[in-house]
Amino acid sequence: MKHLKNYFTKNPVIAALRNNEEFRKALWSDAILLFVLSGDISSLSKMMEEARKYDKLIFLHIDLIKGIAADKAGIKFLADNNLCDGIVSTKSNLIKEAQKWDLMAVQRLFLLDSASLNSGENMIKNNEPDAIEILPGIAAPYFIDHVSNINDCPVIAGGLIREKEEINKLIEKGVMAISSSDHHLWNYKLEDKS
Repeated sequence: MKHLKNYFTKNPVIAALRNNEEFRKALWSDAILLFVLSGDISSLSKMMEEARKYDKLIFLHIDLIKGIAADKAGIKFLADNNLCDGIVSTKSNLIKEAQKWDLMAVQRLFLLDSASLNSGENMIKNNEPDAIEILPGIAAPYFIDHVSNINDCPVIAGGLIREKEEINKLIEKGVMAISSSDHHLWNYKLEDKS
């Protein structure tokens, strides 16, 4: 199993991308990991080629990429064709499947109520994702404080994070990284307290 924590020792921000313009900006940023939140199968090979030139990792939000089924065959196709380094998904059954094919896997969880908190705890126990992304990001510390088996699973905070001070607070509360579509945050460094 690969360890995502190693990628965030200096820059704890993941670039969340919705279009090609954002992808271009992310290539020139300090963000190591790129979450691709839209697109289609025809662009993936070129995207991976570009990402390798800039030493970036590509994680596809498998539920949102057109032309790839969010199922076991889709995961195998991505792995066989080296079209990503990992996946992000809300679908628990895809986490273990991705890891089976040596792709890293981030379980995405919308923390809405106590039922979703319990669901997140079960996801960690049963699926052993490489990380869990909590949306909205401001709820991530609550998740960390209330889930008993969180120690082995890094937490990513996603959404509603706009300021560097918010990143600092989330990191202090145990969050490994934050995902953001705000390109102003992509170059944030942990020692950068300004």
